[in-house]
Amino acid sequence: MENKNDKKTKRLALAGQLCGATLLLTLLSIPLPSGYGYVNLGDAGVFLCVCLLPGGLGALAAGVGAALADLILGWAMYAPVTLLIKGLTALLAGLALRRAKKAGLPLSLLCCLLVPLGYFLYETILLTAPVAAVNVLPNALQAAIGAALGTLVGRHLQALIKRK
Repeated sequence: MENKNDKKTKRLALAGQLCGATLLLTLLSIPLPSGYGYVNLGDAGVFLCVCLLPGGLGALAAGVGAALADLILGWAMYAPVTLLIKGLTALLAGLALRRAKKAGLPLSLLCCLLVPLGYFLYETILLTAPVAAVNVLPNALQAAIGAALGTLVGRHLQALIKRK
């Protein structure tokens, strides 16, 4: 029988692995048309964190993994806001998905709208609204594809874990 410390240790190890997975999925990137930022599959990692970890831990793993990718790829000015946007997206999605077990994908897609909105607001302050507007569609598509992929895979993995 598994004791409480073993369960905490396994959860923390999973958080580290999912943080690393989010980082790696984010590093596989393509530059955005505006020249500011990039598109990637990192949001799939964010939503894997949502599905497989409890609220705050999932948000932390998702935000840190995505922010580390910004630092590694030379976009340090985005790292703090990425930590905030991806962390809040994961926290919001985690709360929503735990309350409504059946509507996982639609709720994930709704929550992922925070990503283009957050980056648009940040880039409007950092750059200008016209430059920020160019990135809204790519950010929205990236977030939606990542949310769908991460939620579907994450829910499947949840089911496999429960069978054990």
